[in-house]
Formats: sequence, C-alpha cells, structure tokens
Amino acid sequence: MSMPSLIRRPGPIVAAVLFVAAACATGAGADDAVPSTNPDGENSTFFDDARGYVITSEAGAVTLSLREKSLLNWTNPQRLQERGGIYVWLDRGRPLVIGSFFTYVHQEKVFKKHEFHSLADGPLSAAYAGQAAWTPLEAGVNWQDFKDAPRPGSSHVNRLLQMRQLARRFRAELTSPEGDRNELRFAPRPLLEYASPSAGIIDGAILTYVVATDPEVLLLIEAVESPGEAPRYRYAFARFHYWDVAVYEGDKRLWSAPLDKAHELNSLGDAENMSKVYNSFHIRGVGVPEPSSEQIQAQVREVKP
Repeated sequence: MSMPSLIRRPGPIVAAVLFVAAACATGAGADDAVPSTNPDGENSTFFDDARGYVITSEAGAVTLSLREKSLLNWTNPQRLQERGGIYVWLDRGRPLVIGSFFTYVHQEKVFKKHEFHSLADGPLSAAYAGQAAWTPLEAGVNWQDFKDAPRPGSSHVNRLLQMRQLARRFRAELTSPEGDRNELRFAPRPLLEYASPSAGIIDGAILTYVVATDPEVLLLIEAVESPGEAPRYRYAFARFHYWDVAVYEGDKRLWSAPLDKAHELNSLGDAENMSKVYNSFHIRGVGVPEPSSEQIQAQVREVKP
C-alpha cells in the first residue's frame, strides 16, 4: 500500500532531518556463521560494522556468533538515499540480537547509523571497536502462547505455512510524532528461519510488518516443546523504529511501544539509551570517527537484493 512520504525515521543531525532505518523481508537459513572474508560484496562496509561488535550474554560467559551473511541488503532511494544491511547474532542457532547498519545522505554528506533490538531472555553486553555500545538489562521480548493455534506440523514446510497463517491474525500500525497513523504491510517471507533443539525450539521465524520494504515491527514465532508437554506455538513482538508502534488482533490492541525521541539525537555510548532493549545511534564519538562521504560512497554503490 502506498504510504505518505513522511513515514520515515526523523534524522538526528537537526530535528527536521528525516531518514529510514531498516529493510525488507527476505528469507535466510539457520546457520550461525558463514565463513567468508567479504560475504556481502559491495556492502562490505555494513559487514565490517557488524563484525566490529563483540556481543555477550550470561554476564559475559557466552559470546554470540555473528551470522556473517546479511539477512538482507536493502536500499530505499525515495528518502535520503538510504541503504544498509541487517544482521543477527546467535547462540546455538537461536537469534538473540538483530541489528541494522545503514547510511543516509543529508546536504550531500553521508551519515551512518546502527540499530539494535535484543531478542534474548536476559541481559546482554555489546562493545564496538573496544567502546561500550549497548547493555540491555532486561529480556528483549515478551513471549506469549497462541490461543487456538494448531499443533505444530510434522515438517518444516508445514510449520512455516502455519506460522505465516498465524501472523496474518495481526495488523500493525506506525504513528508519527505528529500523530499520523499508518497501517503497516505484512511481508509474508521470513527475514530469518531458525531452529535450536537445545533450547527446545523446533522451528522459528522472524517476520516483519513494513512501510514499503522497511520493517518497523518484528514478529517472532516459534514452535517449541517442553519436557512433558505437547509442542505449541508462541509469539513475541519487537520494535524496529523509535516512533510509536502498535499491533492489533482485530480491534484489540495486543502490544505497543511508545515514541522514544531520545534516539533522535543519539550517538554511540550515550548513557540515556545504553540499557534499553532497543537502541539506535550514530557511530560518531570518541575513538569511532564518522567516515567521509567519499569513503562510504566508494564502498556502497549498488545494493543487490
């Protein structure tokens, strides 16, 4: 569905700047790390940013594994020439962090921003180029069991079809700071498919609700099994935008995340947002200089789907 031109992330250099932060839904496998020195070709700048992070869980006892191949490479020439890539960090096949790395152009200068959401059950710690970047203190998502859901099917193909059907129960909305409400489009192709038998996850998928090709709300669905219990489906939502977002089942509001303008002017290491489960920031800061327009433009030419 065609959306108003202002439905994009406001940029932080001045309050009036607008920009877009993330991506379209494309499928990906459940492998943890794909060995490669440059898996994203011409988008190597975003891969380089992603592998610059060290992310740990369980008080530093577990280092998460970057899935080196991006879930998707995206571009949106309609607003400020935004383009970027989306990556996940996993533990035993289960995604615990999702991040978007992207650039936008303002007044002929290229700027870069990083965006993260925790998908973990507890605290995480992330450092970028040796600098503390993000330390969410709480579980990133709140899991709920589906009501009246079918028993998970006997094959991956059948379970994926069931998960897509379950996702269609919901509709999502994005509301601008000015109060303009816009319904998001459901993208049926998962951003990621995964499984983690050691965590009791038979199958899982990250699905998205988007403006154009830009995910603003993430929906996680998992077929899980616990000792002594029959397999079942559960779900959780996550924001991928700092504007107000909400999810409905029919007319019932199931979940929401309010506008958080603190991300508008945020930079790497800003204390105000460090402990939030969702964080987006420019990487300018001590020890992490903003790359020049020439450097980024030389590395980021055409983004291939």
